Amino acid sequence: KCLRGMPTWKEKVQRKLADSCIPKFKMHFDTRENDVNIHDTGFLDCAKVICEKRGCKAVVTETVPGSNFSRVLFHDEPRDLETVPVAVSAKRKRKKTKAKDAGSKAPPKVYRCWVLE
Repeated sequence: KCLRGMPTWKEKVQRKLADSCIPKFKMHFDTRENDVNIHDTGFLDCAKVICEKRGCKAVVTETVPGSNFSRVLFHDEPRDLETVPVAVSAKRKRKKTKAKDAGSKAPPKVYRCWVLE
């Protein structure tokens, strides 16, 4: 059964909430005590329902590889999303002085984004 005219969720690749923007609603998860996978489809389905109930139109998940913490951000204005900058390749980094860059960079955050259309 096809439901025409119903809003649908679309994943937006390489998008995140602009750093200058305050999310309408956010959730923080600590996986040291609870094994929460914010990229699990069941969790994301629940997040989308929460998003709609709160009048939001965008869900952004933010994780850092190797970290025990994750965030889920809900926002009402999809136009406040921005493109995630592409990481500089490892070859280009090696040309710089190693002493200057050693241990100074944290792993890049991983973002996933869905927008209600």
